[in-house]
Amino acid sequence: MLWQKRATRNRAAPLARTILAAAAIAVAPTVARAAGPATLALVPGITTDAFYITMQRGAAAEAKKLGYPLIWQGGASFSPETQIPVLQALLAKQPGALMIAPTDTTALINPIRQFVQAHIPVISVDTTITDASLLQSQITSNNTQGGEAAANAIAAFAHQTGEVAVINVKPGISTTDERQKGFLAAIAKYPNMKVAAIEYDDDSPTNAFTETQLLLLKYPKLKGIFGTNVFSAEGVGKAVVAAGKKGNVDVVGYDAEPDEVNLLKQGVITTLIIQQPAREGSLAVQYAVDILSGKASAVPKTIQLDNVVATTATANDPNVAQYFYQTQTLP
Repeated sequence: MLWQKRATRNRAAPLARTILAAAAIAVAPTVARAAGPATLALVPGITTDAFYITMQRGAAAEAKKLGYPLIWQGGASFSPETQIPVLQALLAKQPGALMIAPTDTTALINPIRQFVQAHIPVISVDTTITDASLLQSQITSNNTQGGEAAANAIAAFAHQTGEVAVINVKPGISTTDERQKGFLAAIAKYPNMKVAAIEYDDDSPTNAFTETQLLLLKYPKLKGIFGTNVFSAEGVGKAVVAAGKKGNVDVVGYDAEPDEVNLLKQGVITTLIIQQPAREGSLAVQYAVDILSGKASAVPKTIQLDNVVATTATANDPNVAQYFYQTQTLP
């Protein structure tokens, strides 16, 4: 199946390896920085995801415009166990600035602290960590608003009545935690609506498919399901179709990767909440250059970008389609 060809963001390695890798960062050797513009490093949550590929495109275009070399390096799964060794290798190269999408709100604190102690400024993109004092800036989408928009879309479909559900990734990821929080708060404003269940798929569309099948059996009158990221949404949509409930159970998803967009155009997913990863990458480079140029005071500590809402009816509108994610990085 198509799902088996795509990398997922599962945590496959034991926590002990994460701890050892973090310790290795602490003793990484210091390397003199080469003359000329400082190298900027962008570490995504996962390198194979169209969201982060689109982010790389925005960052690479901005870095080229400003005359700064850019390193794009990350793991093949969304996990601290794969991300921390990448940071270890990058710290030894002493980049001028680090831009990173942390794969866990707490596990990445110590590795990021090592960069700060080496006087390398750090900017978070997309996701973040709980210790914001280590970050020069945090760039992300307005995930709470995105969750609210998802809830309102399902409420409109369901005429503001009935049971709904959430298929999320896992607790401890800042972005999807906020999306769920926004969704729950918005649904609570509809007195005749109820969240029947919240399930977690560990960032696997196969798990999301299975969880959705079980939900549809347990709650046969379910009106809608919110999939909080690309894999959740794809699994939910395909399970709804397999159960013969397309058009009866509303599916709202997040992001705009190619497979999701196809499901949107088919009406399997009726609404997508789309982020602006290219803009996040571009801003991260701009802020990093400002910091390196002595203009740190001009860099905002936090910025939240607006989401774009796409529906089946607007999927072919060029003003919407321009926000769909890309699958090829820039050199």
